[in-house]
Amino acid sequence: MTETAPEADPGRPPDRDRDATPAPPARPWSLLTDRTFGPFFLGSLVSNAGNWFQNLAAAVVIYAVTGSNTLVGVVSVLQFGATLVLSPWAGVAGDRFDRRRLLVAAQLVSFVGAAGLAVAVALVGVDGLGGPLPVFGATLVIGVGYAFSVPMIQAIVPQLVRREDLDSAIALSSVTFNLARAIGPALAGALIGAAGAAAAFGVNAASFLVLCLALLVVHPRPVEVEQSDDGDRSIRGGFRWARADPVAVPILLATLALGWASDPVNTLSPAVADGFGHTDAFVGALVSAFGAGAAATALVVERIRGRLGGLRATQLAFLLISAGLIGLAFSPHEVLGLAALALAGAGFLIGVTSLNGALQRRVPESLRGRVMALWSVALLGSRPFAALVDGSVADLTTTSTALCVAGAVPIVAALLLRRVRTPDTEGAPA
Repeated sequence: MTETAPEADPGRPPDRDRDATPAPPARPWSLLTDRTFGPFFLGSLVSNAGNWFQNLAAAVVIYAVTGSNTLVGVVSVLQFGATLVLSPWAGVAGDRFDRRRLLVAAQLVSFVGAAGLAVAVALVGVDGLGGPLPVFGATLVIGVGYAFSVPMIQAIVPQLVRREDLDSAIALSSVTFNLARAIGPALAGALIGAAGAAAAFGVNAASFLVLCLALLVVHPRPVEVEQSDDGDRSIRGGFRWARADPVAVPILLATLALGWASDPVNTLSPAVADGFGHTDAFVGALVSAFGAGAAATALVVERIRGRLGGLRATQLAFLLISAGLIGLAFSPHEVLGLAALALAGAGFLIGVTSLNGALQRRVPESLRGRVMALWSVALLGSRPFAALVDGSVADLTTTSTALCVAGAVPIVAALLLRRVRTPDTEGAPA
């Protein structure tokens, strides 16, 4: 039985249809001028930057109110715990209904949580919150919207570009996250220092509306999809395909390690800044350094993958992240600490682009929403546990010890990837 995926806007131009003779792939940055992918890229960039305003402001507020790294980690638990629980169901919805409309709805849910927190802090101030619970509650609401947004964003990208441009589109989608990480925290740190946390929460609320507006003007390509062989449209279909595919499970496990290793950038940055004797603005600089390293690497990531192959590029990614985290732990000066985080960011971009692209190219269209939801769970669902471990280890020992423990995770993943054997020509899950 053949079903038509969620209908595209009838105004979508016909030049997105596949030609009998496919055109050569577009250069990655040329897609930014595409009237379908361009607005989506811009909206995603703004929305992702807003997330960093939220993340930094929440971490600063919780640390100021409680002085606890563990409670700072709870912010990640609430935000990404929703991803762990809800994203598989979001994937089911994405395979049944219009992904663009679902994404708009998810952004509006997050807007409600962010706007409510901004108003509360503006009215009563940080000290008037009475503790961390209001921040936790708003974070949970934002996290529910985020849990539906991430798999929808992953699944909709192939509908926005030609198949031969998919790798470039995936790389650019990763750039929105990492470029936002580069500019968002620095801007957020400056804004918090100048206008307070309420302003940062308000910027995040507005950023959700920007992506909503961008989604109203894009025209996703309609896709003819085949139902899975057994006709299973439930959440089990995604799990069943992942277990049967020889590459999917290694990809998902490697993605889990990648997500775990990226957590200290959020959870431990306030403590790292405090250790260097700096203020809240330097927290933004630390997170931005990670994003800057990732964004710069986007210019050469395809060249790296082409030269090393999938497996070695993925192993390199893990080794760079590990070197960055352990280097930060032993950095005697803040400049070296920033350089270490930039190195870790470069590794993150190589890893996330390789692993995401590998899965996108393999998954059937009828299962894309559910399988990319599993990828989202692997990348972000591990973050709550990582945040608790990172924060607890830092509180019980030292921040440097926590960074070293986190840095050991990608080393183990790189070693385990040496055992991977696949039928792909690259011989790797990438």
